[in-house]
Amino acid sequence: MFWLAEPLRFTEPLGKKILILDVDSRHLDGPKGVLSKAPLNATGLPPDTSGRLNHFMFAMIHGYDYRLVQIPQTVGRSATWTKVTAIREALKHYEYVVFIDADAMMPYPNLPMEWLFNYWEITPETLVAMALDPDAPHNRDWNNRTFLNTGFIIAQQSPRTHELFEAWENCPNETRYPECGRWGGEWPHEQSAFGNHVRYDFNRSQDIRVLPCTEANGCPEVAPTGCAGELVRHYWGDKSSLPAGVGDAVLQYFLPQLHGTFYHNSRTLVVNRTERVLA
Repeated sequence: MFWLAEPLRFTEPLGKKILILDVDSRHLDGPKGVLSKAPLNATGLPPDTSGRLNHFMFAMIHGYDYRLVQIPQTVGRSATWTKVTAIREALKHYEYVVFIDADAMMPYPNLPMEWLFNYWEITPETLVAMALDPDAPHNRDWNNRTFLNTGFIIAQQSPRTHELFEAWENCPNETRYPECGRWGGEWPHEQSAFGNHVRYDFNRSQDIRVLPCTEANGCPEVAPTGCAGELVRHYWGDKSSLPAGVGDAVLQYFLPQLHGTFYHNSRTLVVNRTERVLA
């Protein structure tokens, strides 16, 4: 059961003030890629293609903007750093940027971001919101604090948010954070840079909204880790299950609408034969 705290901050649709953002440095026009000219078949659909189509559907349902940003990988950095650059740039044009990794999805596409913003209590002072990683030694920073997972990021436009993303993007340059250079290429890359360095500079009480792992990280297949993906699913532990999850989400959204249309037109669609028909 999920409860919303009163008073609600978000009571009207935000529409184009929200950007749903995908980012990738790879070519995506190959077989079964999201940019492939050939029609896609649901059978054997790759996880990354499934995830992006889920994000696009989610944006269309609620009237948000959607962009897939293809950005070159920076020399000396892992490809995952491109998300930081893309979010920083997008914040110049949108009040809210919601980044979702290709192996993550919205399991309930009818549930709008405005509801999630209210539920997670995104305040005017919130800069970013991210979910905790599973509680394990390899997911902790130098101070033994659990990392925040960068597979799902809510960023709210403000001067201080721009400062955060500038600090984050430049972290491996070591102009502000000594010893951050290693995270340019060493796992977990931008996530470790944020966890070990950036979050300690942006530590006002409302700066960073920490989301529960069970709600906004993981998936049902890895529920024993404490991260079941109740509201946002990230399939880092079982990418092969993502296409089926996306298929379920499509059915959850369209099946009630299909039934509603059928029922609305039932007077013309249904022939009620009460008499017994004899052979």
